Amino acid sequence: MTNYKPLALAVCFAFSSSALAAEFVFVNESVLKENRALLHSDAAPASMKLSYERLLEEAGYATKAGPFSVTDKGMTPPSGDKNDYLSISPYWWPDKNKADGLPWIRHDGKVNPASKTSETDSKRLGKFTRSVRALAIAYYFSQDEKYAETAIDYIRTWFLNPETRMNPNMNFAQGVPGRADGRRSGLIDSRSFADRMLDAVAMVSTSPNWTEADEKGINQWYSEYLNWLLTSELGGGPKGEAYAENNHGSWYDLQVAGISYFLGKESVAMNIVEKGKMRIDTQFMPDGTQPHELGRTRSYHYSYFNLDALAGVAQVGEKIGIDLWSYQSTTGASLKKGIDLVAQYHDNAEGWPYQHKKTPRTMRMIPIYRKAGLGMSDESLLALSKSGDFSKYTVKKNLAEIWAERDIELLYPRK
Repeated sequence: MTNYKPLALAVCFAFSSSALAAEFVFVNESVLKENRALLHSDAAPASMKLSYERLLEEAGYATKAGPFSVTDKGMTPPSGDKNDYLSISPYWWPDKNKADGLPWIRHDGKVNPASKTSETDSKRLGKFTRSVRALAIAYYFSQDEKYAETAIDYIRTWFLNPETRMNPNMNFAQGVPGRADGRRSGLIDSRSFADRMLDAVAMVSTSPNWTEADEKGINQWYSEYLNWLLTSELGGGPKGEAYAENNHGSWYDLQVAGISYFLGKESVAMNIVEKGKMRIDTQFMPDGTQPHELGRTRSYHYSYFNLDALAGVAQVGEKIGIDLWSYQSTTGASLKKGIDLVAQYHDNAEGWPYQHKKTPRTMRMIPIYRKAGLGMSDESLLALSKSGDFSKYTVKKNLAEIWAERDIELLYPRK
């Protein structure tokens, strides 16, 4: 197993609100500027213009969707404080053989509708982060202040205003009645605080509507949340999410790596990216399969999902000089082999030889092919990333695919 510094070493760093946020975490501003110039030129490709039109359509919906606050939920967390985040684990159900249904039991892949209502925060969190991201990208590419104004209002409501802000912890995430008020697996809910929000904040921070108080406040919130991730029992504790063996551990790493880089805490980011080598050692077989994910009823989705998290960690590695893309374990396992295995079924989704309840949504892998192709200088992956036809998808029905198209057309190098 690859050696890496214990998490405890990362905790010793000070978490002060004076830390300066990195401009961008997962994307590069120089690329964004080039793409924005191309978009508004006569040479703009039709596919790029279509992606931009869809971006503005989504942003239009987002302007009317919020603001959002954890205090809007119907239920009250065990702490008695509605400013604490609260969610119910989606795959757990009341036990029909018990009069009170307790303790709840797990049905993998079968989502309990009770986990997706306004009584809790998980659905609200998803809508908040996707709305801010759409608004931020729309602002960056249009330079229309109306998008920044709305995004900043949403950010202030969720993170900064004392009456409506979320406390920077996930103590009551994915609770299971009769078992636990909150579980370490609940940290998967907060992944969008990193992969959606960090670059969105960087984009809107260029607006004149973004104030010094906003900058100080968002750094303070993320500093406190990062400290919670590293030191809490559910996060970096001995039995916390940091030690989850499947995609949950990868998404924990993505949050810590992304947020610490955003805050300018490069030493913490380096520690976590190095830990990514251990993830490859323990999660991948030499043939590219991911045993922890193949055991799930939605095995294609979870194979993609884990690759998505590790690709994000590898992107942070690019910023700090650690090449996770090219790493290969002593057994021959690597990210490339994991990606190549999934790529074999890009044009033959039904041929996926492992468990899958529905036809795998292969277009969601397109951005990973682009990111990996760029990171590895792999022409075959770059070619595959250009092969997708997104024309049949719509903002109202296929957001995941629309986001994948947006990555290719607007956010990453057009190679």
